[in-house]
Amino acid sequence: MKTVQLVFCAVMTALLIAVQYAMGFVSGVELVTVLFLSFCYVFGVKCGLLTGLAFSLLRCLLFGFMPNVVLLYLVYYSLFALLFGFLGKRRVSVWLCPTLLAVLAAASAYFAFSGLPISILYQSRVSTMLWILFGISLAILVFYIVLVIAKKGEQGRELASVTALAVVCTVAFTLLDDVITPLVLGYSAEAATAYFYTGFIAMLPQTICAAVSVFVLFLPLKKAFGAVDKAAQ
Repeated sequence: MKTVQLVFCAVMTALLIAVQYAMGFVSGVELVTVLFLSFCYVFGVKCGLLTGLAFSLLRCLLFGFMPNVVLLYLVYYSLFALLFGFLGKRRVSVWLCPTLLAVLAAASAYFAFSGLPISILYQSRVSTMLWILFGISLAILVFYIVLVIAKKGEQGRELASVTALAVVCTVAFTLLDDVITPLVLGYSAEAATAYFYTGFIAMLPQTICAAVSVFVLFLPLKKAFGAVDKAAQ
């Protein structure tokens, strides 16, 4: 890896930490996803993995060292960098994003309609959030299909693709947390179940924020990062 790439990784790591710290005072709002997504998309897998590793570890200096959170970040952001670093150099399959969104929407609707064997304290909130997640997934799916049918060009399909994948990844982050945290902290089955369902409270606003921020900021950030990368070559 070139020295200039290491500098880019260091600057992006500092930016991600600063943004997460600043946005930490606003519940449900985060811009780390769109920044890191755009960075990985332009600079590739190697830079993405290095930045994700540095971000996951160095953020502990501000937020404290919690083994479950460190493990969650290391696993999630490594997979995130692999996904978007890989896709940035290749065309996204036209069926990948709608398939993932359709599965997410179907699963949300199924569990919202059939109900979940949980405490009555959580039933109403979880059901409402599942229906909202279903609506978000369906809306982005329809948006993606409309862009493809309308043949708005490669850029339009690219924007729809990364927005859809950002939504899926945001949901995956919460689900991964629901597995890692109970295992690392040794939760009982009842505590793990409660932790799983209360995770929806944080997931919903984060999912909406990820969808909106990626849709609005991805193309400008991609252009800016591309210009920086080109100037450094």
